[in-house]
Amino acid sequence: MYKILTYFLLSLLFISNLKAQNTGDKELVKQAVELNSEGSYNRAIELLHKALQEDKKNLSAKYELAYAYLQSGNSVGAEKYSKQILLQSDSLKLEAYLILGAAYDQMNKPKKSLKIYNKAVHEFPGNNLALFNLGLSYYNNDDLEMAERSLIRSIDVDKNYAGSHYLMSHIMLRKGETVKAMLSLYYFLLLEQDSPRAEESYNMLEELWKSGVDNSGGKTIVAIDKKENDFYKMVDLEIKLKSASYDSDDPKDKLKVFVANTNILFDVISQKYKGNIGFWEQTYLDFYKELHKKGFTDSFAYYISNTTCRPQVLVWLSDNYGEFNSFINWLELYTQL
Repeated sequence: MYKILTYFLLSLLFISNLKAQNTGDKELVKQAVELNSEGSYNRAIELLHKALQEDKKNLSAKYELAYAYLQSGNSVGAEKYSKQILLQSDSLKLEAYLILGAAYDQMNKPKKSLKIYNKAVHEFPGNNLALFNLGLSYYNNDDLEMAERSLIRSIDVDKNYAGSHYLMSHIMLRKGETVKAMLSLYYFLLLEQDSPRAEESYNMLEELWKSGVDNSGGKTIVAIDKKENDFYKMVDLEIKLKSASYDSDDPKDKLKVFVANTNILFDVISQKYKGNIGFWEQTYLDFYKELHKKGFTDSFAYYISNTTCRPQVLVWLSDNYGEFNSFINWLELYTQL
């Protein structure tokens, strides 16, 4: 299984639950929340057990304990306390489902994990995190079709959750649909840049631009992925024929090539895409076509390149501040529609 992605869970301090608790109990949980956020899970676990000694029904302590056990790799502990939450109250039911499903994945019990996530989606149908984690579970269990369906629903609920686009790009890569993977990666980088997975995604985009083209001997030989449908196959063919090659390792030159290739992709989309109703069209193609039409492709490409090419991007921004500011203003209006 390809467990390269992580489940999205939150370590939260539930103030409303804590108000009724005594001062010592409340302070212990507060400290444990801070320790969880710092990754000091073993210390957090010690404090949370002390909190439960004072109040064995402390719901927020049980949640933080389940979370800490999961993050520290103790899936049995995570299972125990998430189940206790499910029996005790409905107020943290979704959170308990997410931890329990992830615990079963750690135990390599995919059927149990999928059962829990499907329960979560059934009981919380409009929840983005439930859909995302269900899709991730399918992905980790090699059911790419069901993973894609779950992610489509997740993105439909919350288009601005970066993790969904990140996971969708990995699903498309494993399905061999490189153009769709690129569309998802571009959108992910629009939403998230200052993270290790953003740097990984940017490097992945560069590798996808390099892949499938052999310019040796003065000839351009293109490898086409036959698994893609006709539209994406045509786009794949054309961008590979037109794309600039990465002949230099100089960061400035690589950035210029990336910007040029991004323009090629969005230009091909603008020419070939005539409008359609569907997830990929409404989520990605409409956006990239309108962005390119407005003349903001350079600004977009430099903006998302900030994750790995910050010095070069800052130079460009200082020279093109007006253009970039217009792009940001347009982007804010577009995403509000």
